[in-house]
Amino acid sequence: MARGRKPLIALSEAKHIAERRGEVRHFRHEPDMICSFVIYIVGLVAHVRIRRVERIRVTAEWLEREMAEDLAALRFIVSSPEISRELWIYTPKGTFRFFRVLANSVAELDRSGQLMPDQPPVPKRRKRTAVPGGKSGDPEPAPGSPGSAVRVPVFLLPAGTPGSVDPPTVSVGENPLSESKGGEGV
Repeated sequence: MARGRKPLIALSEAKHIAERRGEVRHFRHEPDMICSFVIYIVGLVAHVRIRRVERIRVTAEWLEREMAEDLAALRFIVSSPEISRELWIYTPKGTFRFFRVLANSVAELDRSGQLMPDQPPVPKRRKRTAVPGGKSGDPEPAPGSPGSAVRVPVFLLPAGTPGSVDPPTVSVGENPLSESKGGEGV
């Protein structure tokens, strides 16, 4: 049985996501309802159930264990290539993930309802490596993050330039004053 008040903000955001996919038929928000709404798309009908989770970084095994009742209710709906049973989970901060409920498993979907390419369900957290000597130092900045330098080719040649020319490169994110004072850049 659901506890607490109706998740109005999450249902509103889910409604906008669903309307981008097709025509939406909403149901009353009642405890015994299998679906929150149905999306009618050309050649497909998607039955969607929405549930709140505390953490968005969940695995398929976690879903099967913790959302067993929701998945069983969705599996009660017949499945075919034209009928999609979907579980949408969201966090209190408004982050959504989408899953298609299959006979014995779940498959992750993107916002448009397309299957995600095969990838680990949860990105692994990067572990910081210890600096030799037992002291922990500052980690290297990731490419493209503030404080990192990225070499980018600059194409400012006229359209009719004959022959092949190696484009000059500019370092983005470096301090240009360090080079002008004789310092070495990245």
